[in-house]
Amino acid sequence: MKLDWPEFELECDHAGYLTFRWPRYGLVKSHVRHCSRLRLLPQGADGLSQWVFHLRYPAGPTPGLLVVRVDVPADRQGEAMQYGDLLRRRFEIPEDPQDDAEESGWRRVPLDEREWVTAPASDASEELFAAVTARVDGDTG
Repeated sequence: MKLDWPEFELECDHAGYLTFRWPRYGLVKSHVRHCSRLRLLPQGADGLSQWVFHLRYPAGPTPGLLVVRVDVPADRQGEAMQYGDLLRRRFEIPEDPQDDAEESGWRRVPLDEREWVTAPASDASEELFAAVTARVDGDTG
């Protein structure tokens, strides 16, 4: 299964490997079994939506989470929705539960906005940052 857009390709091979490729910039490759969440964020003021893949790596010495975000042009939204549905069905990616409390705090920041990189952080993020900073400041090691 391959999705081909200008400057972006997404391929899922028969073995279940997802390859996100931006020809001029790089690629990300992961097995689809690591995809714990897949969603398409609503269209922003710039006409783009955002496809968000959560790739979790719980096993091994260094567990982690990789979030891959892909901008989806307005004329490709239907294609992205179909591809996502096909991935969910074929590889049993769990349906994204609609959490209204979480979604109400989300807003997609358009690429041309000044705050694109420094979008306002949520209260939970600020609290986590303060806790980590306090811990680092208190570390004597």
